[in-house]
Amino acid sequence: MQKFHTKIDWWILGFLIAMTGLLIQLLYTMYAKGTMVEYPEHTAVYILTIAVIWWPVFNTRYIIENEALIIHSLFLKWHIPLANIQNISKTNNSISSPALSLDRLKIEYMKDGKIKQVLVSPRDQQAFRQAVEVARTQI
Repeated sequence: MQKFHTKIDWWILGFLIAMTGLLIQLLYTMYAKGTMVEYPEHTAVYILTIAVIWWPVFNTRYIIENEALIIHSLFLKWHIPLANIQNISKTNNSISSPALSLDRLKIEYMKDGKIKQVLVSPRDQQAFRQAVEVARTQI
């Protein structure tokens, strides 16, 4: 089993830090005014929002094991048999995907007779590509 974590662009990290700071400031203001007890649902929403925006940072990963590429991001999971992978190429496409960087790899694979694609952004793209190729040759 080989595990690869996602690369994170500086501007995404900056956005997450800024949003977290804003939400913490709101929580601090509520605490200072004594309204946390009065509005517990606001407190809960702010804390949950902080957890949700940071979740992909700690959860997005790509695992090569048991003849498959398994992609985790948030509560989503892709299971792609290595034998079905047709092509891996570099891209900067900004469509929604389990990647926290625009320095991405496009993985094209067959599913139900159609070519599908998913974009990933492993920190070490070369090692990721090599791991996929080595695992494919061992099938």
